Amino acid sequence: MTWRPDHAVVHCSGARELDALQAAANAGAMVGSFHPLQMFASPAAALATLPGCTIAVEGTGELLDWLDGMARRLQCRPIRLPAGHRALYHASAYYVGPFLIALMQEAAVIWRALAVDERGTLDALATLLRGTVAAVMEGGLAAGMAGCVARGDVGTVARHVEALEAFNPKMAALYRTLALRTVPLALARGTLGAEAAERIRVVLAQ
Repeated sequence: MTWRPDHAVVHCSGARELDALQAAANAGAMVGSFHPLQMFASPAAALATLPGCTIAVEGTGELLDWLDGMARRLQCRPIRLPAGHRALYHASAYYVGPFLIALMQEAAVIWRALAVDERGTLDALATLLRGTVAAVMEGGLAAGMAGCVARGDVGTVARHVEALEAFNPKMAALYRTLALRTVPLALARGTLGAEAAERIRVVLAQ
């Protein structure tokens, strides 16, 4: 491909910088990027949830304004990232995308042992998932935190760990790691005191 100054070239990678299109830029073409923060495993589901989606846009010359406008015409919210941070931005999305599905799979493994199939598990947990997101969106991350750690229920945390250790030690290790990450949020919420927080940390570290 021979690039010319009257060309515009756009990539849709979340983690690549504009230097992926350096050859086109060197030839005088405008270069840009357009990355919807969206899961595309199911095209139909992605299309249905596209309105309101955040799209990371970047570009040279008038192409940037054109991409910004295209995002708005799609009823999406364009954002512009600091140069050199696209891989970090893209990695952050995994925590509420693929990693969330991995966590749901962890729950499904446990529910299979309770004689509940995947469909039944998803039906049972979907309301909890929606309620969790709603609480966070209403009050913020710390205010949305609930559960045994948030209320300082050391005994329940200990029973969780004991049950998971007997069921699958690797799942128990993941639980410990994640539960420890909820402690600062519970402290910020104000429902967990310093003494109870330390007792929970001890239980999770054993």
